[in-house]
Amino acid sequence: MNDLSNSSGMPPDKRVPPRFGRLIDDFIVLAAGQVVSKIFGFLAFALLARKLTVEDYGAVETAVGMAAIGAVALELGTGAVGVRRIAQKECSPANVLGSVISARLVVAVVAAPALALFYVVMTKSEASDGLFWLYAASLFAIPFNHNWFFQSRERMTIAGFGQTLKMGAFLVLIILFAPGRNGVAHVAYAELMAAGLMASWYSVLAFRALQPMRPHYSLAAGGVLLRESAPLGTSAFVNALAQYLPVLIVATVANDVETAKFGAAQRLLLSLITFSFVYYFNLYPLIARRLVDNPEALRRLLSASVRVTAWAGVLLAAMLWALAPLIMRLIFGKDFESAGSEFGILAWSGALILASGNARWLLVAGNRQGSLLVAQLANAGIVIGFCFVLTPIFGSVGAALACNLGALALWIVAHLRTRGLTVRPSLAGNLPAAFAALAVIAALTILQPNIWSGVAIAVAIVGSGMALDRRFPASLRELANAKSAS
Repeated sequence: MNDLSNSSGMPPDKRVPPRFGRLIDDFIVLAAGQVVSKIFGFLAFALLARKLTVEDYGAVETAVGMAAIGAVALELGTGAVGVRRIAQKECSPANVLGSVISARLVVAVVAAPALALFYVVMTKSEASDGLFWLYAASLFAIPFNHNWFFQSRERMTIAGFGQTLKMGAFLVLIILFAPGRNGVAHVAYAELMAAGLMASWYSVLAFRALQPMRPHYSLAAGGVLLRESAPLGTSAFVNALAQYLPVLIVATVANDVETAKFGAAQRLLLSLITFSFVYYFNLYPLIARRLVDNPEALRRLLSASVRVTAWAGVLLAAMLWALAPLIMRLIFGKDFESAGSEFGILAWSGALILASGNARWLLVAGNRQGSLLVAQLANAGIVIGFCFVLTPIFGSVGAALACNLGALALWIVAHLRTRGLTVRPSLAGNLPAAFAALAVIAALTILQPNIWSGVAIAVAIVGSGMALDRRFPASLRELANAKSAS
């Protein structure tokens, strides 16, 4: 079996040495890819908003939403299970790749047309039905989105480039097709071709990586994989409910102004949370591998990760809380400056989600997908329940508080469910950052400083805490060198 490092055409000894440690270098690569792909997407949809009628643009957004739901359904957690199987050497990469492709194709054959038919029948869009059918057809590229495969082999440049390639191609095709003149269906043609390009690119590199082996396709193996990954897929769906139902609840029990404020603040937070996913996407193969071959090294890794993610989350949340009104005004306009309260509160839920990732991804590595589902159900239940309780009292601020309570519940339940694993994240590593967070909240609430004074106070408190935490520098070094030592 050839090592995947040869798939780039560059032998291992000629690879560029890491500048900050492989784990940090890989995170930078993945984060940069996310930023660039989001910029491409923003430009493409900003262009569409100017070229299409309001009705046609609404139809496109509906089709995009349909495709997003379909993507969650088709992936169904199979990628994460595939990474674990390869990292823990349960079976050969060729067999795992074939099983994932087979499982996703089985789901696509059923889910893609069913989803398109549902949207065609149920929506009131005046756009051609072809828009939804073409977007459904683009879902058949997902079985060949092998970013998870390259993640398992620590080739993060390849893993992270696929989405950038797709969104860049989509932007170019939107410009070439000029959908304002050629009809809204040409947006779907652009999506179909861009998804096909990404799938082709991943497939070629995966086949090169496996030479002389080939993926072993099997419906039976795909079925086994789906049974194992189904709790992960359900967890992703429940997580989506926890993210998107609060704005609907605010719209139901409050007014349009409160809904707009909460929706804008949450949209920005969800974009920022992407970088939490990128961090753990990068770390997950190492967690899965060390769980079986070097538990002591994993204990050191998780201890470092707990401390670093705690401080990183608190620092970012503290600065966002202080800057929230300015950020909302700059991004959404002066009418949304008052939404700074909602965004500032939601920023702390981002810190909680980042910290909880150590337990959540350890559960996946430990083949406890059902436990992760329990944690996500706790999150969704708390968020939805407290939204109904707090929103009538505090408006959209109450919904933001409910999201924080849900994120805390997610962390607590996920940590409790790691009981019995050979390695568990240490909660003690979070305490110094937690005390700093409480100090920031107390100081800014009592003093009510202006924006820049608030930033200075927040940075001074968190920076002092980092300097006094003697284990923090060692944790940074441990994390930076984690992949280099593996």
